[in-house]
Amino acid sequence: MNVNIAGHLTTKSDVYSFGVVLLELLTGRRATDKTRPKTEQNIVDWTKPYLSSSRRLRYIMDPRLAGQYSVKGAKEIAHLALQCISLHPKDRPRMAMIVETLESLEQFKDMAVTSGHWPISSKSTKNVSSNIKVKARAVSVNQKQHAPVKSIKT
Repeated sequence: MNVNIAGHLTTKSDVYSFGVVLLELLTGRRATDKTRPKTEQNIVDWTKPYLSSSRRLRYIMDPRLAGQYSVKGAKEIAHLALQCISLHPKDRPRMAMIVETLESLEQFKDMAVTSGHWPISSKSTKNVSSNIKVKARAVSVNQKQHAPVKSIKT
């Protein structure tokens, strides 16, 4: 984690945290859950092996979505989350790029399951997408309000 000399978190640690939020949205799980088996208690450790494979990604998707999500969109969010949780802060994307990527997800119309018990309207899908983008923009705006800080790795 990047921490400046005064001990404050940096914008790159905000990006890491946003990556964790993306994982929570994909999986429907909390960042840490002590009620899960040891290998599934930390969302980052549990999901990392699944994020780079579109075939394996479906095993960590929130079952409450009942297949009603864009496979391409989920794959893009998984890739974005993987970048955000990089161990090397310099490899993490800037929030402006995250917002841009999330905005591009609105174009995806494919669904994992075309017919299901719980159909989701395009309006509902758009609301979920909008909520994610609003959160990303808020983090981005917050970062612009703070003066750049020198950081050291700890």
